[in-house]
Amino acid sequence: MVLIKSKPANFLNDGFFPQSFNTLFNSILDENAQKQHTFNFMPAADILENEDSFEIRMSLPGINKDDVRISLDGDHLTIEGERRHKQKSENSKFLKKEISYGKFSRSFTIGKTDTASIDAVFEEGVLTVHLPKQAESKASVIQVR
Repeated sequence: MVLIKSKPANFLNDGFFPQSFNTLFNSILDENAQKQHTFNFMPAADILENEDSFEIRMSLPGINKDDVRISLDGDHLTIEGERRHKQKSENSKFLKKEISYGKFSRSFTIGKTDTASIDAVFEEGVLTVHLPKQAESKASVIQVR
């Protein structure tokens, strides 16, 4: 007995579109992507909460700290900046381009924080924003005399 494995036909395999069509289609997409000089991107962020603070860590490789701006408006913290494209030579062309360039903006709604003590550090392509929590006012008991 001989077991023959089959591959079910779907609209993306060679049963519907020949391989030459897929290759041509992908090359057209790649050429269009190469003509664009900037792309918008969304940097990844981690948000941590400790007992007395919040911390936002944002991955910003290839970005200068002078190109990053942090603002606080009420309880909205906004981190924005730009990754600029640097082409080495006019005679060179991209064979593949996967790195995104352009402006970005991320906003976070934060709890009650001590705005005077917010601190930001940029090291090794990672921005860390430390947001100390605001001390909660404790209920006081008033004795009746």
